[in-house]
Amino acid sequence: MKNFLTLMTGAALLAATPAVAQEAAPTVTAEVGMKVYGPNGGEVGTVDSVSEGAVVVDTGAHKAALGTNAFAKAENGLSIMMTKADLDAAVEKAAADAQAKLLASLTPGTEVKSVTGAAVIGTVKEKDEQYVTVDHDGQPVKLPVAAFMTQPDGAVAITMTEAEFTAAVNGTQAPAPTE
Repeated sequence: MKNFLTLMTGAALLAATPAVAQEAAPTVTAEVGMKVYGPNGGEVGTVDSVSEGAVVVDTGAHKAALGTNAFAKAENGLSIMMTKADLDAAVEKAAADAQAKLLASLTPGTEVKSVTGAAVIGTVKEKDEQYVTVDHDGQPVKLPVAAFMTQPDGAVAITMTEAEFTAAVNGTQAPAPTE
């Protein structure tokens, strides 16, 4: 399974690399399918997608979103100041750090929201290595730890909408989304 994370901004990426002569380079245009190379010319991966100042690089093992200013034009594609091994290690560390932060936040009394963040579905009652029990209106609901995530604002959420959660608790199928 590939991990996907927004790794860091281009400025932070450059700051985290070994000291090399770096000049302010103009932002390059990245296109899906372009090859991405490291500082010594070794292949890092390919551009998977591009959107709003972020370029997603697929290393084959992971996907990482980097700021467009982390890239320079190379003879045969784009280059960054990290090797494939360095980028994969950074993604793995970021994933482990995020997981540790999430697990630490799953304490009794923690409010749990739906994936949209709009609805509170309950509070954490207890957890073990594999499961978290959520108190949902007085009803204990046991969910796998993998069903939880941290939202950008730091709130704990499950990977379901309120309708999907309610349907799962009630043993019914969630209604189809309306347009």
